[in-house]
Amino acid sequence: MVRIPAALFMRLAEILGAWVLRGWLLLWPVLVAAWRLAGRGLALAQRVVTPGRAVVLVALVTAVALAGSQWADLRGITIGTNNYIGLEEIAPPPQVETQTVGSAHAWLGLPLAILAIVIVVGSARGRPKLARLLVGVGAAVLAISLFVDRPKGLDKGDLDIQYESVTATLLTGFWAQLVSGVVLILLAPLLIRTLSPASATASRRSGPKPARFRKPSFRRSKGPSRAAEAPQ
Repeated sequence: MVRIPAALFMRLAEILGAWVLRGWLLLWPVLVAAWRLAGRGLALAQRVVTPGRAVVLVALVTAVALAGSQWADLRGITIGTNNYIGLEEIAPPPQVETQTVGSAHAWLGLPLAILAIVIVVGSARGRPKLARLLVGVGAAVLAISLFVDRPKGLDKGDLDIQYESVTATLLTGFWAQLVSGVVLILLAPLLIRTLSPASATASRRSGPKPARFRKPSFRRSKGPSRAAEAPQ
């Protein structure tokens, strides 16, 4: 009664153990290669990625986002909102009018975005103080967003007279433009600080050394060394 179940269990354990061993032998070289690749990637990042380059990249992405926001929707006007209370997820109220961000202010955001890119590139090419102009660009974007786009985006026009419960909502384009202006203002002092010659020199001197990844090993320790066993 005991021998037969025990024999079946051991046989099953041997089969499963063989499959696990095969799988581990196939997976182990992949893990070692991934470990070495991660080490090389980290060493390359430590040599190439600097604070100044990171801030420049963020500034360029912000300027591109500002340009892209000009084609996004500024607002959406819905009618009969009160009749759809509690049903927004199933049947949202219909939108009767939309407007893009750029059309609200004669597409002034595009030249501002291009100017921001020119300023960032000029700062990265050895003129860090040029980044001060980003404050003016960001302030202009904020002024356009708050004093031009916001009133136009919330203006219901004649639809408030023609329909009941008309709602005007500011959409993603407005907020993307507003956030881009704020980020450009915040990045101006960071660009000046990280791209200045003194900061760049200090970063090179005190920067971390490239990490060296060793091949992982699961060898057991052979015990204390002979030096440790020798009498003091």
